Amino acid sequence: MTEKAPSVASSTPSHSWKGWLWDSADVSKEERKFLFKLDATLLTFGTLGMLIKWIDTSNITNAFVSGMKEDLNLYGNQYNYIVVSWTVGYIIGQLPSNFILTRVPAHIWIPFQELGWTVFTFALAGAKSYHAILGLRFVVGLFEAGYWPALYYVLGSWYNKRELGKRNGILQSAVSIAPIFSGFLQAGIYNGLNGHAGMAGWRWLFVINGVISLPIAVLAYFFLPDTPGTAKPNWIFTESDIQIARARMERAGRKPEGKPYTVKLVTGFLTSWKTLLFTLIFMIQPFGSQPFTAFVFWLKAHNKKGKPPVYSVAQINEYPTLGNAFTAVYSLVCVWLSDGPLRGRRYPVIIFSNMVAIVIFILLVVTPVMGPFSHRAPLYILASIGGSMVPLTMAWMAELISNNAEQRAFTAASMNTLQYTFQAWIPLVWFQQVHQPFVTAGNKAAAVIAGFNILIFSTIAFLGHREKQIKKRNHELPGPTDPEPATPTHELGEKDASVGVQTLGVQKL
Repeated sequence: MTEKAPSVASSTPSHSWKGWLWDSADVSKEERKFLFKLDATLLTFGTLGMLIKWIDTSNITNAFVSGMKEDLNLYGNQYNYIVVSWTVGYIIGQLPSNFILTRVPAHIWIPFQELGWTVFTFALAGAKSYHAILGLRFVVGLFEAGYWPALYYVLGSWYNKRELGKRNGILQSAVSIAPIFSGFLQAGIYNGLNGHAGMAGWRWLFVINGVISLPIAVLAYFFLPDTPGTAKPNWIFTESDIQIARARMERAGRKPEGKPYTVKLVTGFLTSWKTLLFTLIFMIQPFGSQPFTAFVFWLKAHNKKGKPPVYSVAQINEYPTLGNAFTAVYSLVCVWLSDGPLRGRRYPVIIFSNMVAIVIFILLVVTPVMGPFSHRAPLYILASIGGSMVPLTMAWMAELISNNAEQRAFTAASMNTLQYTFQAWIPLVWFQQVHQPFVTAGNKAAAVIAGFNILIFSTIAFLGHREKQIKKRNHELPGPTDPEPATPTHELGEKDASVGVQTLGVQKL
């Protein structure tokens, strides 16, 4: 008789305080070792790559306020059009990139994108005209297009519900940390390298960005894992590790890649309420992120020509990092609460944060624009509180679309595509450079959209709960209300003679 034993791929909820802090504390030794390898590779290199990507995304703003505007004579709305050129490239590359990702191994496709934007970031340092900047930023956006949704897709293919929120939060924290790093980096470059080797300080930022990015892209080729469905044993992950991963994802209801792309399949994505509502949320998300962008222009507006500057170049670059720091810390607190005490529920903190965002945007409307630092700056610092919910939104999407890998990839790309499509025109209408920082109409629109966000997220929560109840009645889900089932036991398979590892039996949800 085959001996029964606890599953190596455990799904138990956290029962200890250590488990609330980090989920792997409450799993088996084998699974803990596997999760350590996964975090050390996917999470480390994914976060480093995201950090570099967002440094590159934000450094155009730092460069603009630190000399590029004057050197290239960008006194109209050229800054907005430079941002739009990057956004157009980013939009064009989104869906093709994620379609490719479901067919090309992640450890090849993701580093290829990194190498591409590294080369053209170097080229930005030598740009001599407005039109050169436009063209180069378009190509950089094209290479960066698939990186963000690709990483979220890969994370959603490896981690379960009690793990995914935290990992998404750590990955997204790079988005907030990057402008902090870029701001201080630009300040240091401006003070230390301005004029060195005949180059302005803002040009050196692109050079250093490329120097940092190149080795990370090369190392990612050797360290980034593919998805469990396509992964093969290598020098990091053994056959046993891959079996553990597949058993964990089977238990979480995540299906691997492999469905052929057909018109019927894609049409099904476009008519799914999950794809439609999550895409709608991201489509209007730029309204919530734009009020914070006025902070740097607000600081610069205090400096009048012919008078001593109120804020130095270093202060203009550094003060906005307070908002990025708040977003990073607040986001991490929320993902830990959601994965831990809230037991995988995403909507409570998401809805609360959007309610606070409404208050912040209204205060930005009713307070004097050029008021004291102590009255206005805290509002800018807190303005991205709604946008800090991106990690939980992406985790929620991956969990609700567990049973279709292609739909998850399509939805992630669609969310990001529509987000940047709207981000391309919203600043040109509501937050124009020539009006900054007097963008009261834009702040009003942001308050209205934050209220709309609450309605959409509430609808997703309702429909998700209704679907879960239907599946329970049809015995497609376990009875307990825990996001994960109780610890299962199953028969361990016989030793595989060819690879010398145990094949795990899988208990389906």
